[in-house]
Amino acid sequence: MTYAEFQARYALALNPQQAAAVQATDGPVLLLAVPGSGKTTTLVARLGYMVLAKQIPPERILTMTYTVSATGDMRSRFAAQFGQALANRMEFRTINGVSARIIQHYQRRLGRKAFSLVTDERELTALVGELYRRQTQEFATESTIKTIRQWITYIKNMQLTGEETDGLVVNAIHIGPLYRAYCQVLRQRRKMDYDDQMVYAYRILRQYPEILADVQRRYWYFCVDEAQDTSKIQHALIALLASARENLFMVGDEDQSIYGFRAAYPQALLAFDQVHPGAKILLLEQNYRSTPQIVSAANRFICGNRNRRPKTMRAVCDPGPEIRAITVKDRRAQYAYLEKVAGNCNRETAVLYRNNDSALPLIDLMSRAGIRYRCRQFDSAFFTHRVVRDVCDIIRLAEHPSDRTLFLNLYYKLGAGISKAAAEAAAGQSGSIWDTLAESEALPARVRGRCKALKTHLNHLRNDPGDRAVYRIVHYMGYGDYLESKEMDAGKIPILEAIGAREPTPQGLLRRLEELSAIVQTGSGQAEESRFILSTIHSSKGLEYDRVFLMDVADGIFPACLPSAGGGEAEAYAEERRLFYVGMTRAKQELAVFRFQSPALHSTFAEELFPTAKPVKAKAPENRNIPGVSIVSHRRTPAPGEEWRAGGLVEHRLFGRGKIVSRQGDIVSIRFANGKVRYFALNFAVESRQLKRVNPNE
Repeated sequence: MTYAEFQARYALALNPQQAAAVQATDGPVLLLAVPGSGKTTTLVARLGYMVLAKQIPPERILTMTYTVSATGDMRSRFAAQFGQALANRMEFRTINGVSARIIQHYQRRLGRKAFSLVTDERELTALVGELYRRQTQEFATESTIKTIRQWITYIKNMQLTGEETDGLVVNAIHIGPLYRAYCQVLRQRRKMDYDDQMVYAYRILRQYPEILADVQRRYWYFCVDEAQDTSKIQHALIALLASARENLFMVGDEDQSIYGFRAAYPQALLAFDQVHPGAKILLLEQNYRSTPQIVSAANRFICGNRNRRPKTMRAVCDPGPEIRAITVKDRRAQYAYLEKVAGNCNRETAVLYRNNDSALPLIDLMSRAGIRYRCRQFDSAFFTHRVVRDVCDIIRLAEHPSDRTLFLNLYYKLGAGISKAAAEAAAGQSGSIWDTLAESEALPARVRGRCKALKTHLNHLRNDPGDRAVYRIVHYMGYGDYLESKEMDAGKIPILEAIGAREPTPQGLLRRLEELSAIVQTGSGQAEESRFILSTIHSSKGLEYDRVFLMDVADGIFPACLPSAGGGEAEAYAEERRLFYVGMTRAKQELAVFRFQSPALHSTFAEELFPTAKPVKAKAPENRNIPGVSIVSHRRTPAPGEEWRAGGLVEHRLFGRGKIVSRQGDIVSIRFANGKVRYFALNFAVESRQLKRVNPNE
């Protein structure tokens, strides 16, 4: 059967790029698919073409994807197009599922008993908690356990060396010793976790060529979906499986790789034709989801990333409204705006954000107002995070200043310089702990004075409004300095302040946090019929919405990091940009981005997205009666030309003269006279007259 006959028989409406991918059945092929380009349709059509037109036995094709639900969806779509009987002969598996099959074959082939898989997450959670308690003498919170387990997964999937593992310190947690102890306990118990499955399967294939040969005799063709989410160990395993015939078809897009914290390894897509010589690199560049305005803006934005394969996303849909910048005074004005949108939401609207924490103040407002909403996969770890726990405990200490246990858990976090011996001695005496410390002649005068001040703060704190109490703890009682010294995440503090703004007392804040914890865990307040949706961008991957708001777009929040002068944050920052790009491309008809008037909430992304900030008339009924909110649509004017290239001399209004080190899209890096390299959104810097070119002869 020819391709034309195949296409006609199954009524496939494929564009030329999709058709080329369907017919590329032999050898190594990498298909790079932009958002909304119909990659799953293409992959399913290709599988049908291989079996029905090329007469390849379906049992010889192994299709792998990222999640169990994705394998089920692909099987269903194949069955709908080509029939259930044929679908039953096809193999759709996760990479973990393939690894399990390899281990089972190893047991049968060699008559050996492999480690048993731990399927009860509670067992691993309990193990990590116990190991943490042994190392730190503290009980691990849900948030801490989640962080440790995430890094254990990262180490195994990225195949980190012992030296690399030993250097990992996250939120003052030393990961290396915990990782080694975790692996040792599992080995002693002859057990493995899901990440070990892939490690052991790869090791088996390397050490036992006869087992690799068995697998390669069974499968001649390998297809991999969502390749940008695949980890380093997974890519190594797939390459080994395909090494006999090199019939490997990978579908993905490095521009949409947003799971670095799960060890996604987009570099494998960039090196695909080096690992697989003679590989074809094909593209799907037509976007069937979004308006030209959204596609154009997203395409310009992602072109600012350096390490990517060149591709140009093109819109198929009819034009729509310009993308909008919603300028608000601060984050609280943003929540008020979104509360009003939620209360009058008559069409599908998604509010997308980087971290789950961003949604909490909005959920707080909507639950108080009785507004229904939908929330995708909310993570409640915020409520057990060390920072949240500390702030709550300091409030409790203010209410119960004689509580010895609370005092001993907190004294070294309040910046008074109290030694452990002095703290234990004071806690062991009757009467006021703080008076004992303030009157102790054994302590330096500075420490005694600080103890007096802390006692005064604790007294005043009881009568503070909720947000003021949090502010006092962080800025006046030394806790902010403690967070900075330990390099801990202070991003929880503004969320606590926002929730506390509606509570007249600190005790009210504690009660409200308990209520919110119950709300997000039980899903109360949610309604399936609601058109107002809250979601992290990660949870919205692969989904689409009529209207999208991107919230909390500010440096340090989203993006969570900026590139450093030494380039150490380059890959992390590139992933932040990819995450923003994925968020933009969830929108079908309308896209709006919040930006803030507060200098503390500067946004590199918003500056790049709206470089000229030229307002045009725009209907904006949602901003009525919301103080501090204005809305403008934006049209782009021509960007600075090629004269702004590497080596050019410039002068910045604040930093003086410098030389352009590099330019990638709208992002330019400049080295100034003091040797520091700084990054700027070039369009904005030029339009706002912060930056100008300098004649080298001046």
